[in-house]
Amino acid sequence: MNHLGLAARSAPATKLAFEDDIRTSLRKALQFGRVELVTVESRLAASGPLAEPTDVVVAAKSKVPQLAIEVQWHPRGEDHSGFANAAMADVVKMAVARTKGLVEQAGVLVAAPARFWRWLPGYSEDRVGYELLGPEQGTPATLKSDFLVNSTWDYMFQSGMEHEVPDRLWSSVLGSADLRSPWAEIELRLLEVKGLGNARAVR
Repeated sequence: MNHLGLAARSAPATKLAFEDDIRTSLRKALQFGRVELVTVESRLAASGPLAEPTDVVVAAKSKVPQLAIEVQWHPRGEDHSGFANAAMADVVKMAVARTKGLVEQAGVLVAAPARFWRWLPGYSEDRVGYELLGPEQGTPATLKSDFLVNSTWDYMFQSGMEHEVPDRLWSSVLGSADLRSPWAEIELRLLEVKGLGNARAVR
């Protein structure tokens, strides 16, 4: 185990192995001192896209979970745009879940190397939507969900995403940390995600 409590892997590390480590460590951290159960790979709904397992869910005394977090780990060798698309799908999913009242607070934990975070601002300048992945500390990002009508986002809806999304999508950095080891150099950013306004069809 390394100093972060993550199991060491011989290079090249697999995406699945590190995601499992992050998920397990996050569950343990959230469970510490808490009475309510923290689970991994739990469903927020009985059917539809939100029935797909969510990485970490913190239960509440009521039926609605206190917190749900999706985890995206940038594996070695994966193209940045492909990873950004996967993370964006999680952002939209969590915003929809919160708008539907399926969770009190929603987040996306984005784990990516420094080169991805350097690449993202330039990429998002010409492509609406991706700025939701890179808000500045203390300055939330928000924009109308109209951008999802663009064919760029077809992959998201072809994979089963809800066609009705909040009028606006919002994200903010809750916290960040650097992970340094012989197997990975990663910056973790935990984004709070929510939708603003009523849900409406974008497809």
